[in-house]
Amino acid sequence: MNVKFKALVAALAFGGSISTASAAGVITDVTVNNGAGGTFELTNLGTDPNVLDLSKAFTSLDQISLTFTVGHTNGGPGNPYVVTETIANNTGQTWLDYHFIITEPTTGGQGVVFTNFNNSTLTGFALDSAPSSGPRNLNFTGELAHQGVATATFSLSPFDPGAGNTATFTLTQVPTIPEPETYAMLLAGLGLMGYMAKRTSRNEKA
Repeated sequence: MNVKFKALVAALAFGGSISTASAAGVITDVTVNNGAGGTFELTNLGTDPNVLDLSKAFTSLDQISLTFTVGHTNGGPGNPYVVTETIANNTGQTWLDYHFIITEPTTGGQGVVFTNFNNSTLTGFALDSAPSSGPRNLNFTGELAHQGVATATFSLSPFDPGAGNTATFTLTQVPTIPEPETYAMLLAGLGLMGYMAKRTSRNEKA
């Protein structure tokens, strides 16, 4: 047994370890799959490992879907990716909800999830609790007025597709506003409150 091998055995016996290159899934591209609802810009991919900076402006309430391509690397940074996204409301309407949904192909899906989804944030909004939100859905309730801008932060874990392979997943985003029935109920409630206040005032004068 040579000296180097003896030293290696001794190191392992005392809790040492051998460092090896790790395999990981890396996001190699982000494209707009359905951009009818506005515009999208990828401002950072690859400059900082495991960091994505996105920018999105909605000109309508139509959903915007992004397709992520995931490749394989040896010794590269592992999961998760920290995503920061700037979201602009140019729809002419105030949003009261905002939704993120992950979908994958019916075959070959790798189980992409939001990592630590409870730590996901969207300025001016609160994250809905499970089961509304979960590993593949982020649902926020709050308010973003027309021409307002909000910043979303969340983490994504794209799994390693294996050497020589690529995988894709889709991240769909859509804002929502109250239905007309909701506005009608709100106006009816305000009208009733006004009537009751007026009636109370008359009774006090009498």
